[in-house]
Amino acid sequence: MNLQLLDPWEQEYPQIIEETLEDGFVLNCKFNRRGTLLAAGCQNGRCLVWDFDTKGIARNLAGHIKPVASVSWSRNGRYLLSASKDWTCVVWDLITGEKYMRVRFTSALMMAQMHPKNNFLFVAALHQNNPVVVDVSEGKTKITKLAVDPDYENGKYFVSAVSWNKTGSRIYAGTSKGHLYIIDGETYETVYSVRVTSTTIKDIQWSRNGKDILINANDRVMRYYRLEDHDGTPTLKNKFQDLVNRIQWNSACFSADGEFVIGGSGHKAEHNIYIWDKNIGNLVKILEGPKEPLDDLSWHPIRPVIASVSSYGNIYLWTTKHEENWSAFAPDFTELEENLEYEEQEDEFDVVPAEEVSRRKEDDEDIIVDVTTVENVQAFVDSDDEEMDNYADEVYYLPPIADDIKEELAADDGDDRKDDGSIDPVDQEMRDLAP
Repeated sequence: MNLQLLDPWEQEYPQIIEETLEDGFVLNCKFNRRGTLLAAGCQNGRCLVWDFDTKGIARNLAGHIKPVASVSWSRNGRYLLSASKDWTCVVWDLITGEKYMRVRFTSALMMAQMHPKNNFLFVAALHQNNPVVVDVSEGKTKITKLAVDPDYENGKYFVSAVSWNKTGSRIYAGTSKGHLYIIDGETYETVYSVRVTSTTIKDIQWSRNGKDILINANDRVMRYYRLEDHDGTPTLKNKFQDLVNRIQWNSACFSADGEFVIGGSGHKAEHNIYIWDKNIGNLVKILEGPKEPLDDLSWHPIRPVIASVSSYGNIYLWTTKHEENWSAFAPDFTELEENLEYEEQEDEFDVVPAEEVSRRKEDDEDIIVDVTTVENVQAFVDSDDEEMDNYADEVYYLPPIADDIKEELAADDGDDRKDDGSIDPVDQEMRDLAP
């Protein structure tokens, strides 16, 4: 995908379903930081990774025996964190397709999220237990319980959602009683707390700039908070809800540019996505999908594309309506609304001598083309990020694994060999009988 060829005047939000991904019973999905890969957790404990350009499965990861509660990407895109109801978290190395680390906890996981800069650090919310921060660097596991207040220790409520801020200096934790705790990312002590609602906080989402927070709770209201700086105190700016139908929101997030807030309807017979203007608060668009409940959604980090997960295990990809723009291929090309009479220029079709043609070609060959300088793509430039040089090993696409290639070749060639290289006796007998 060449971002510089995308239409800058393209509509800011999608309108139609362009494609459906149906491999596996998907429960949740997440784009990587560049939007080139899409990961999903399944009902049977598998994790799937799609190449978003080709829509083909790049990785099929089997490491859990119960449903996957959440998936999260590392900063460099090489590692994927999966949290499951089987009390385990697995950090996958997507280059090799193998487990980098498996961590078992004392209770089922509600969700887990990777650190925004450290590829080997993540925070996890455990069911009716203390949330923990886990460090898996250097092949070892170090688990640290987060500081909580006495009411939490007495079992009156539990942390239902956790999230890092953009810089990784703070951990935001939402509880089943509607409290929001801000925890220092180094000392793991609570630095601020506020009562957001009286019901369970289901999710905490961040915009791309790292200063806008969207909190989705069970009271059917999504709250938009604003930070003046990354370590500041959140201030309530707006609320989003359906006052007529009182819809429950199963999932919510910001758009790629942070100007829109989207909410996935929790209605049992609808697959609707509501889009609001973040600042004004007015409803911009309602995307109506198939008659299937919506479980999760994720907005593409760069383009106006939404991936929504239905209760039937399918992923629907919403995109804008594409219109042909031929003038984008040639600067001097003009699109005509109706037929016009063309006046030929005097020297337009004159025969050019061969010497002149060869001279023009030589002039073009003298132009030096720079093919080594790598320019920053504006969509990826981050003024708050000072460590981009440390991520030269960032993974955009996943290479095929050698074993997968062998299996595909064996299937294409009709190879009847087993895993150990031997041939099945029945197949060998059939070959001996063949003329």
